[in-house]
Amino acid sequence: MTNSVQGFVQDAGVPFDVLIQSLTEQLDKAQAAMALKARVARLPLTFAVKDVSLDLRAFVQMIDDDVFVRPSSPGDTEASTIKLTLTTVTRSMVEENAVDFKAEEPQFSLREALKGQISEEDQRRLERIGVRTVEQLSDLRKTAGTDVVARIARMPVNRLQQALLAAAAPRVTQVEAPGQEGRFGRNARVHLQAPGLRAGRIPFVRAAGEDVPVLEAHDGRLVLAPHATQMGLDAEIDFGEGEVAHVPLAAGRIGRWAEGAERKAA
Repeated sequence: MTNSVQGFVQDAGVPFDVLIQSLTEQLDKAQAAMALKARVARLPLTFAVKDVSLDLRAFVQMIDDDVFVRPSSPGDTEASTIKLTLTTVTRSMVEENAVDFKAEEPQFSLREALKGQISEEDQRRLERIGVRTVEQLSDLRKTAGTDVVARIARMPVNRLQQALLAAAAPRVTQVEAPGQEGRFGRNARVHLQAPGLRAGRIPFVRAAGEDVPVLEAHDGRLVLAPHATQMGLDAEIDFGEGEVAHVPLAAGRIGRWAEGAERKAA
């Protein structure tokens, strides 16, 4: 944290939602540690957290559209009292509000896909609003406006656009070895996740100066049947309307947008 940021926090405090998120994050860590102790280490639990109540003496102020909270110092008599109570939830409440997290390959993690695109702090901001995988970030591009997401995540719009762009690039999720079907055998199958794929449109794919057969193109996924001489080489995928990406035809590879396609793909 820079000196300027530290000075701002000392003067203005912290945003109220960040205070709540930080508190719940630490409670989640405590809960995870207790679960690990009971299930893995087979040790008896000596205590449990049921309710947490806090009476926080603090000064509250509005800065732009945000509520900031600054804890009072000893002797401050004009501070407000903020009463916070966190309690346990039932299984039905958890299931009702749970998000269906899907397992994602390590090479497609948010950290790996956005390497060099955004800072660690920006990544933490995305994680605070529940975005931890490439697929979740890609879904934001379809379901929410960039301005809204940037405001909730407290990220500059241009940096969020860079993250959305990187997440929308095609990536190879699976490579099937060539089969023995037919007289001349069967080409390998390359499966890609392609958030930039438009409904009802088959992209134009080329590698090594030749077309790459497209077997399937739907629901943001592609299945290609490249020739043996095209495997491992850089493929150009033209999604139409100037959106062109490049991705090596090899397992676990993440694509990149061609120069000039960034603005249209964002």
